[in-house]
Amino acid sequence: MTINRIGNINSNRLNNTKIERKENAQGFTDLLSQSLKISKHANERLQTQNINIDSSTLTKLEEAIKKAEQKGLKNDVLVLNGDIAYIVNIKNRVVVTVKDVNSLKDNIFTNIDGVLMI
Repeated sequence: MTINRIGNINSNRLNNTKIERKENAQGFTDLLSQSLKISKHANERLQTQNINIDSSTLTKLEEAIKKAEQKGLKNDVLVLNGDIAYIVNIKNRVVVTVKDVNSLKDNIFTNIDGVLMI
């Protein structure tokens, strides 16, 4: 009987470990799916216009996405941060393009759901 009890305790520990690992893996997947991505086009614009995105800006953009989601926006949104304009797809959490505001003269933004100023 003692051996069976030990076996049951060990199998319970293993089952709990598997559940914890599964929960941790799910949490990691959720974290990855919620992170902000930058499209190839936006990355090229960042480089050609010498625009740097630091961690503070990324945090602001993520907060802007959360606000847009709370308002029910799902598609592209114009996010203004100082002299930089970002078009962000809310549903996919992707920065689609980036533009220096000073070079926006006569530009038209179409198919956007809203504008956020951060």
